[in-house]
Amino acid sequence: MSMETRVEGCRVSLLGGWGLAEHDRPVHLGLREERVMALLALRGHQSRAATAATLWPDSAEPQGRANLRTALKRLRGFGTDLVTSVRNDLVLGPGVHVDVWELHDCLDTIERGSGSNGLKPTDVLSLLRRPDLLPDWYEDWVLFERERLHLRRIRALEDMGRRLLNDGDASLAIRFAEEALLLEPLLESGTRLLIEAHLAEGNRSSAVHTFQRYRHRLESELGITPSRVMSELLTSRSERRAYR
Repeated sequence: MSMETRVEGCRVSLLGGWGLAEHDRPVHLGLREERVMALLALRGHQSRAATAATLWPDSAEPQGRANLRTALKRLRGFGTDLVTSVRNDLVLGPGVHVDVWELHDCLDTIERGSGSNGLKPTDVLSLLRRPDLLPDWYEDWVLFERERLHLRRIRALEDMGRRLLNDGDASLAIRFAEEALLLEPLLESGTRLLIEAHLAEGNRSSAVHTFQRYRHRLESELGITPSRVMSELLTSRSERRAYR
């Protein structure tokens, strides 16, 4: 899908915070209704029992089911199929689009080894740079989904960076590696990719500086030193003198 494609109907935003718009007009829901839609957006088909148990884990089962019935009734009151039923499961309506789906599609493609699936690497990078999932929500199921997406994003950034480096585009590989390290600064594999990309560009000073910064942070925050594999990335005499 082109990143410029405009999706008609209802659009749910989960990246950077909750939002719902119908034909570009904001729609305001209650907290219960937001949670129901967000859960279905992230997990797809859900039984009523599973939905109630996930959203109201501290409530007795009858109360959880009552909360869900109230939320579904209010959602139906908006006059559009925000949530519908399929074989007794709840699912978002067919006219609802969710921003995180584009990101998941991109991640799926990268994980299958299919490259960027027609998107330019810079467009992929823009997708992978999208804000965190529902950053102001702290329910257990949201924390789980946010962390899972966080880890998938890091792996995708590294995978794309490695492919670009292998294809001879060290400059763009650096951008992917740097983005991965913004998400996880002590990531050895991401740091190694960044150093290798700098060396591929002939930029030895940046490679040494990257190693020094990584070593300092590793020692100050975790009390450990870089692995031998990391240290051996810089093998010339001048580079060894630089980071001793």
